[in-house]
This record gives sequence, C-alpha cells and structure tokens, in this order.
Amino acid sequence: MKKSILIISLLIGVGAIAFTLFKNKAELNESAERAMKTSEFISVTTEKVTEKTVNRNFEANGVFEPNQELKLMSETSGAVVKIFKRKGDYVKKGDVILQVDDRMIRSEYNIVKLNRDQAEKDLGRYANLASADAITKKQFEDSERSFKITENQMIALQKRLDDTRIVAPISGFINEDYYELGTLMNPNVPVADIINTNPLKLKVSVSENEISRIKIGEQVSVSVNAVTGQVFTGKINFIAQIADASFKYEVILLMSGSNLEKIKPGMFGTAAFQFSQDEKVLQINRKSIAGSLKDPGVFLIKDGVAVYQKVVINPLNDGTVEILDGLKAGDEVIASGLINVKEGTKVKAQ
Repeated sequence: MKKSILIISLLIGVGAIAFTLFKNKAELNESAERAMKTSEFISVTTEKVTEKTVNRNFEANGVFEPNQELKLMSETSGAVVKIFKRKGDYVKKGDVILQVDDRMIRSEYNIVKLNRDQAEKDLGRYANLASADAITKKQFEDSERSFKITENQMIALQKRLDDTRIVAPISGFINEDYYELGTLMNPNVPVADIINTNPLKLKVSVSENEISRIKIGEQVSVSVNAVTGQVFTGKINFIAQIADASFKYEVILLMSGSNLEKIKPGMFGTAAFQFSQDEKVLQINRKSIAGSLKDPGVFLIKDGVAVYQKVVINPLNDGTVEILDGLKAGDEVIASGLINVKEGTKVKAQ
C-alpha cells in the first residue's frame, strides 16, 4: 500500500514539472511572437564621415646588405703554391689572392711561343717570295695558316696561365676563404667569398599605399638598432615595380655619411620616411566597416532601411580608416548594431 502511494506521488510530481515546463515554453514563444510583431526595426547608432588632418610619415624596417657579394670560383687546376690574401683582408679589384702551380702550363706556353715566333718569321719570308712569284699561292696560304694556328694556341695558353693567378674581380673584404698551401684547385671549386660594403645597402619593404609617396633619389633618415644615439642617411636607389607575395614593395637605400664602418651586413635598420606637409582625408571608425579590410563596405540609412555601399579604404594607425572612394564628407554610416544588419533591413538611429 505504501509502495503504491509512493509511485502515485512520483507520477504526480513528474506531471507537475512537465506542465510547468510546457507553460513556460508557451509563454516564451508568445513573448517572442509579440516582440517580432512590435519590433519593426533594429536600433543602431551612426557616425558621420569627417575630415581629418593626418601626417603621412611612416617607418619601414629592414636588413643591411653589402653592395656586392661574390663567391669567387677557380678556373684552373693545380696546387696552391703562394697565398697573398686571407680571410678578413681587404682586396682591390685585380689584386692577386693566391698563386696556383703554373709550371706545366708555362712550359707548354713557352713551346707554343717558340713555334709561333718561328711561324711569324716563315710567314714574312714567304710573303717576300710570293711577291716575287717564287712560291705558289698554296705554299703562302699554308704558311699563313700555320702562323694563325700557333697564334691562337698561344692566346689560349696565355688565358690558362693567367688563370693560375687567382685575382679579385671586385673590391671588398674576403669574408671567407677555402684554401691553404697545397690545396688542390679544380675548375668551379670555391676560392673565397668577397663582400663589398661600399656603399652599404638597406633593403626595406613598404605597402602599396606608401610606395606612391616616395621616389628615387630622396634622402631618408636611418637608425640602426645596434648603433644607438646616431642617425645615418640613406638615399633611395631602387623601388620595385611589382609587389612580393605579402603585397609589399622592395625599396633599397644606399647609405652615406660618417661612421658607416659601425654598420655590418645583417644588422637591422629602420628607415624613417618623412613628409613636410600634412594632408586632409575623409575618415571613419574602423568598427563602422562591414566585412574585411580586403573587401570593405559600409551601411547607409535611406528611407529607414540599411543600404550597403562599397568603399575603398586605407587603414590608419589610430583605429580609423581613410575613405579613398565611395563616400563624401557628411555622409552618415551605421556605426554599431551591424551584426543584425543586412541590405534592406529596417533600422532606426538612436
């Protein structure tokens, strides 16, 4: 009997809970329907497109690079017999860095030179005989051909002989060498890395909006992270005509001035691009932009409904954006409540 009473009590309790939940749901649905009927518009706030004075100055970070960088390769075979320059030495263009054993090539050269000198004498003698019709035309042509062959052989051997004296093709510092006395050189084997830091270059990247404001030949102030308390000067020497994968344009500055020896390739530098005049631009808050910065737009209010308007913008550094196209001063755009707004939505500005 007690067990039956307990079961009945439980059933009554469950039923009461179910009835309460059903009643609450019905009330919520009724409230939502009533809200939908009474809410004929979405409340939003607006802001006006205003003029603002901005400074176009900007900075770009980059890395210093040598003006020239070369890996010198051997063009000859043989053992290194003399070393004239080592790692860290400064070389001028044409300075001999090392000498490779040239005895075999020199012997061949001397033999060919003797043959060439003899062929030259024979050619002179045959030319005199030919003028007196004492020899045939073929004999003269054979003598002339013999001279030309030995002449070209001597030129080729002279080049091989010159290659045993490995010289610097550019001026600069030997940043690395790959030889010792007795090292066996072969064609296309690295000899040394030479870097020319005169003038030193600073390579930076700038955006598409910044690239239009600079030009070749302009002077730019440059600071170096590793050299505090000193400002250097760079001259714009190169501006890329096409952007890289990150939509940035390469700009190269040639450094000039005193104490440049403090700057080493690989150091970081900052170029400060400065402009004398401020400019007036149209601007709105970044939060008023509907969508992304790559495909921006805004919502205007016309006759109580939201109207989408595409715009062209340039992000500024203070949380606002510059309006380049699509709006004019005084236009009113929706500033908040955009999450519920779409083309044709009824809205009311608060």
